[in-house]
Amino acid sequence: MVIIYSFLCAFLPCFIYLFIKNRKEKKFYIFFIVLFVIYLWMVYNVTGAGGLSDIIYAPRGGINNSIIKANINLEFLENGINTTFLLNILMCVPLGFLLPLIWKNYRNILKTTLFGFCFSLLIELSQLITTRATDIDDLIANTFGTIIGYIIWIIFSKILFKNKDGIRGIKEPIIYVLISYFGMFFLYFPFWFALNIEPLLQ
Repeated sequence: MVIIYSFLCAFLPCFIYLFIKNRKEKKFYIFFIVLFVIYLWMVYNVTGAGGLSDIIYAPRGGINNSIIKANINLEFLENGINTTFLLNILMCVPLGFLLPLIWKNYRNILKTTLFGFCFSLLIELSQLITTRATDIDDLIANTFGTIIGYIIWIIFSKILFKNKDGIRGIKEPIIYVLISYFGMFFLYFPFWFALNIEPLLQ
């Protein structure tokens, strides 16, 4: 039940946006746009992106009663290249693949890499209000994973997608990221499903 609720928080705002725009794109692109949004939601879930509930239900106390609760690591490869680092690379490979596949303007490695960097930065900054770690290693690994995904797209485009034009526009994937993220930020309250949890603002 929580998973469905979480998914709807991210997906429904994007679906409404897509419906309002009344796109006349081919079903090929509509399918991959939906896949792109599902991917975004999965990243939010896996990374534990922070939301309004992390502020409202956060334990009070600590140093200066600060809203920032994450452990912040700015030392590159402090723990070496471990499993977490490799998984963070893998996590953003689909991003680097889907962006140029769907949107024509992202068939440029610099634009796609910058998008991956900014998307990862959004996740890392959102984790500042959680008890998870905000780590520069994650930022670098996610960006590198985006580059790998782009390279995979180049290979596949020469084999399978060479006749696909793509959707024009550089802002649309940014809009989907912002809508899905803020949908999760403002609508997702997982603590409602927990037992014996009361808002600490009372």
